[in-house]
Amino acid sequence: MNTMVIMTGLQASGKSTFCKIHLSEFKHISLDELKTRNREKLAILSCIENKEDFVIDNTNPSAADRRRYFEAAENSGYKIIGYYMRSVIAECMSRNRQRTGKAKIPDTAIASTSKKIELPSCDEGFDELYYVEITENGFKISEWKED
Repeated sequence: MNTMVIMTGLQASGKSTFCKIHLSEFKHISLDELKTRNREKLAILSCIENKEDFVIDNTNPSAADRRRYFEAAENSGYKIIGYYMRSVIAECMSRNRQRTGKAKIPDTAIASTSKKIELPSCDEGFDELYYVEITENGFKISEWKED
């Protein structure tokens, strides 16, 4: 069975680094790289047509934002896994300040996303869902617990 992974979390919460370390065998799809929703959609459809495993590495703060990916994979037989990056806004802002060039974004963008964050839920259609935290030893992955 092929797998689609949907990342959720603030900017500078470690999503892309997590993907590089833990999901390097997955095709990486990111709006930061592709720039437009149309290019993103075409990349996703290409992965589905070619039966490739892929990860969507965007903030995806709301269930509505994530819904488009479930719709794209509908009836494709993909297992859908979600990773939610637990984070503290001040830590994300601190990591962001260490970035350079276009990777560095205004603190207001992180603050804005934090106001939109909706915790993912298995009810959205995830087959598996996990919390991810950055620790001094790297990433800690924990089983999801619905509140």
